[in-house]
Amino acid sequence: MMVTPPGDARRSLAQRLLLPVVGFACGLAAAGLLVIGDGGRAGKAQSPGAEDTVQEALLARIGLLEARLADVGATAMQAAGQSARAEAMGQRLQQDASQRGPQGDRFVAAALLLQATIATPRPWLREYQAMAELAPPDALPRALSEVLLSHAGRGLPTEAELRERFAALAPQLIARAPRQGDALDQTLNAVRGAVAGIGLAAPPPPTDQEQAIAGVAYQLRRGNLAAAVADGAALDASLQPLLGGWLAQARARIAVEQAVQETLLRALTRRS
Repeated sequence: MMVTPPGDARRSLAQRLLLPVVGFACGLAAAGLLVIGDGGRAGKAQSPGAEDTVQEALLARIGLLEARLADVGATAMQAAGQSARAEAMGQRLQQDASQRGPQGDRFVAAALLLQATIATPRPWLREYQAMAELAPPDALPRALSEVLLSHAGRGLPTEAELRERFAALAPQLIARAPRQGDALDQTLNAVRGAVAGIGLAAPPPPTDQEQAIAGVAYQLRRGNLAAAVADGAALDASLQPLLGGWLAQARARIAVEQAVQETLLRALTRRS
């Protein structure tokens, strides 16, 4: 089926509208010439005032014809513009229908399957490939695709595994955390801690770094991985080498989960 370009469609529509008008104009012009001819012959027998009356009538007819031609030309251009807008709207509706059709439904289902698989520690390469093959145009931007594909072959630790790994790191972080006060205060706190271990004294108050480490563990227990990563990155610089691997894995999981959520939101927004 041959598709007529929008520009050709507008020109053909204008031509169809103007042809009858041009024919009508030619008829009026011919009639005017006949009147002029008759007026010329009659002028030999009529007075100059009668010739002026005939010319004024002809000028009035010509002005009326020009006004009608201008109105028809404007109507033709307006109709051509409406035709172009209707064609563009039809193409957009066709594209939206393809995204809302069976392919769009399968893409959303594949994205939901990928989201469920990412919650586990196993790789998700097959699920990602299935979603990418079903993706409608512009449904899976390159930035989101690269984030998902970069970890699809290996997988990522779950939030529960990240919580357990941080719990194992916490004693090392506390032991390496910088102490507050001078040497005497640190010695007294160490002795007080040892005595508190056997129940003979109250434990010393936690330091700022110990409170920050406890705050990371608290955010992990609440399931707020993003806040835990932010608090972990704010720990003392001397603790970052020990915490670097854990932070990298946690940030990768956050990025992957956000990429899947953004893909689903884009697909659902297009459908709505």
